[in-house]
Amino acid sequence: MAPGGKYSSIISPEEQQLLDRLDRQRILVRRKPMLWILSSALFVSVMVVTGSIIENKKYENDAWPYVVMLVFTLFFFGCIAWLTFKFPERGEISKQYKRFVLQSFAPKILPGWVFSRSHKLKNEDIRKSGLFKDKANRMAREDYLFGPAGKVVAEVYQITLQVEPSSNKEQNGGVILKKETPTTFFFGFFYRVHCPLIFLCDVWVFPKHRKLSGEVDDWAEVTEEKYSGDDVRKPVMTSDAAFDERFSVYSNYPPEALNILNHRRRENLLTIDRMFSTSCAFSFTGNKVFIMIGFEKDPLDIDLRKTIGEDLFAGQADELLRMKEVALLASAL
Repeated sequence: MAPGGKYSSIISPEEQQLLDRLDRQRILVRRKPMLWILSSALFVSVMVVTGSIIENKKYENDAWPYVVMLVFTLFFFGCIAWLTFKFPERGEISKQYKRFVLQSFAPKILPGWVFSRSHKLKNEDIRKSGLFKDKANRMAREDYLFGPAGKVVAEVYQITLQVEPSSNKEQNGGVILKKETPTTFFFGFFYRVHCPLIFLCDVWVFPKHRKLSGEVDDWAEVTEEKYSGDDVRKPVMTSDAAFDERFSVYSNYPPEALNILNHRRRENLLTIDRMFSTSCAFSFTGNKVFIMIGFEKDPLDIDLRKTIGEDLFAGQADELLRMKEVALLASAL
């Protein structure tokens, strides 16, 4: 990080040493694919040339073409071992960097907020929110922050919702195979905002339009479609043209839903929607506001194209501050 940067005063010398080491590893990870290509291309070229020499029998009584092939074969496998065992893996760099962001950086940007691994978010909590009704039956809990946001307390989870690997076995040529690869249906933030009041009915708010053409926004579209055919949860029109054009609203008691989605909350939800390039969905249940926001890549992770320094920290500081702002806007307290 450049001396005198905005965040230099909040990063200790020990933390800076860690970040410098991680940045050197980041550079190695970026170079790794090119080194694979170069070593493979060199190996193939040498094998082709020496193979042609042997095939033409120009040096059929000489041993050196075979020696060259042996040396470069050993060299190639040496490169494989070097790139495999000596070069860092992106996942390990990511893990160490995110630990720094969540444990050290986040509390300095959001005073009073802490990172914890002792949370007990379960699939049942996702079900209670009513925001996800796809096929996932497994939740990979990754990261968790919580802290005060005005009059409310916000919990922000980064989660991955998946289908468990199938235990079904398939017969293939007498060999029993077991499916192992899980399917991901959602990757993003799950907010649970605790409010000092009780909502008198349940309200669910979903986007009417996809923002992305890929799979990132599938979860919201699937859930909204299931609500549209539900006899218990009735559609609600707010008579707010801008809001109704953007969102579909459902409630188990529509007359009270309009009191929850008052003018201020409608404006706030539209503001949150404009803050993200992916779909956002909301629910008001009991004394909690739930929010789900998917993303294509983790906004708190490293970017291999960027130096681990001031520019990267600035973007992630904005993301952390946005977490608090989302909780404040959604609760409207």
